[in-house]
Amino acid sequence: MSKFIAYLFLFYSFYVFPQTIIVSPQQSNSVKFLAKSTFTDFEGTTSAIEGNITWDSSLTNKSEINLKVYLDSLDTGIGLRNSHMRDKYLETKKYPTADFTGKIISADKISNLESDVVVEGSLKIHGIKKSYKIRGKIFNYGKLYKIEAGFKINLEDFKIDQPAFLFNKVDNEIGIELVVYFIRK
Repeated sequence: MSKFIAYLFLFYSFYVFPQTIIVSPQQSNSVKFLAKSTFTDFEGTTSAIEGNITWDSSLTNKSEINLKVYLDSLDTGIGLRNSHMRDKYLETKKYPTADFTGKIISADKISNLESDVVVEGSLKIHGIKKSYKIRGKIFNYGKLYKIEAGFKINLEDFKIDQPAFLFNKVDNEIGIELVVYFIRK
């Protein structure tokens, strides 16, 4: 009888107490921005990401997502463009990270491995917070989870000057794509 109670407690605690998964630094995490400009489009990428997801019993029950992206590690492939972007526009010495905090408000199971999710939360860049509703996917591989999402931001919303060099101007609307892997603690 005592073994049964112990198993029941373990089973119950797995589904009732909060579960936390953290960003797995061993995986190929990436946050990418996609910029269009007058003459050429370009992207910047970083894998310097920290964060976690905590939930009770189901993804949408009291879930919380926290992500921190280190902007001084964004790489566009051109050193001078990197330094202009970091120093002049993003001001990464003053605002070193982009931070997202939100909750999963819906999760539609597509298969045993995949769910479509909608996350509502706030994104803080350049010292300014803005609310977002982001659609994405969560892939469940047992102890490992992968999140994929894409959305757009407007630089003006975060009081970031429109990047320009001579006659080449970057559009204010920037695409963001992320692929982040999480692992159970």
